[in-house]
Amino acid sequence: MSTFRFSPYSVATITPFRQDDTIDERGIHHMVQYYAEQQVPALLVGGSTGEQHSLSLEERILLYQRTRQAAPAEIPLYAGVAAIRTRDAVRLATEAEKAGHAAIMLGFPPYVRPSQREAALYVEAVCSAASLPVMLYNNPVRTGFNLEPQTLIALARRFPQIKAVKEAGNPDVVKGVTEELGEDFQVLSGIDATIAQYFAKGYNGLTSVAGSLFPKEMKEIVTLLSSGQQAEASLKLAIVQPKLELLGSIGWVRVIRHHLAAEGIIAGGFREPLTPLTPEEEAAVRTVLQ
Repeated sequence: MSTFRFSPYSVATITPFRQDDTIDERGIHHMVQYYAEQQVPALLVGGSTGEQHSLSLEERILLYQRTRQAAPAEIPLYAGVAAIRTRDAVRLATEAEKAGHAAIMLGFPPYVRPSQREAALYVEAVCSAASLPVMLYNNPVRTGFNLEPQTLIALARRFPQIKAVKEAGNPDVVKGVTEELGEDFQVLSGIDATIAQYFAKGYNGLTSVAGSLFPKEMKEIVTLLSSGQQAEASLKLAIVQPKLELLGSIGWVRVIRHHLAAEGIIAGGFREPLTPLTPEEEAAVRTVLQ
């Protein structure tokens, strides 16, 4: 595990549902095959884009299992793990390891707003129970909790399996973190539209949401950024930027679900409170994706 590195480009997948609100297991298989055909190098399974907090524990474990069974061996899977209860996060991490995932992305409990000490204990419990490499996920807008840089640094030094952080909070802390933890420690973003700016701030990877609809374009942009070609990457990002802004305003999960269903890849059920696209939204999506 000492040489493990997260792929600088991965795609965050949705969770397919049937019309009866159950997991679309056949859709998982077809969706994973679609990503393999698009040469996506790694997949993030059951994260925010996968509506993890609308899923039961058993559904999340099933998702880990079926995605691994569907994915070619050469595609690493990163399991989204986050729960309000520490014991649930521990169970999810251990089940992801049993299912054959390559690593986990460990998010923090939403809504309950733990202290830094409590959050560290949460991470400690998961790292002590599973041996998989870990990407911590700091998303204060979604969770109401912000992982302070000092806490992150202390955790990464204590648990060598923590290899990365997905930082959706303050991007200006990144350079200080990497100065402390060294160049082997990775910092990833989950925001496609700002990835060129974030690479300039010290980020070195992207778990892409837009990659579900623009897999090759986003992969090329990240590849250029990773090789130091900032100007060319920024030009290519500017081409897709209006599309990203429009689709994001409608809602990425809804748009991706609609498109994959229209292509016959998944069944296309929605889990409320999310809803199918309105006719006006469908028309707008067609103008972007045709």
